[in-house]
Amino acid sequence: MKLAAVVVVLVGTLLGACVAESDAPMPDTDRSESAALEIDGVEQDANAQLCAMAAELPADDMCSLICDPDAFAARLTEDGMKGGNCYQFRCAVSIDVSVSVGVCLP
Repeated sequence: MKLAAVVVVLVGTLLGACVAESDAPMPDTDRSESAALEIDGVEQDANAQLCAMAAELPADDMCSLICDPDAFAARLTEDGMKGGNCYQFRCAVSIDVSVSVGVCLP
């Protein structure tokens, strides 16, 4: 899985985590254009921040490898995961930030 794909999943997870409940009805607007602009603007910063947080995790935590997809896949193989399958993981990179990471093993 390419790092850009991981970043899209991560940014989507981060943006999705900022949802608050409200009794007031939401206005009917098209948010697709503004959402795309937001993601484009924060992608590099979000990537750098996530990688910095992951680097602070213990080395034996596979989530410390989320910014190195090849090393992440190698760790899964070493841990006995079967090739030819895809896996989805939830990684907590800090107390308040969790990301979803998908990887397909050859």
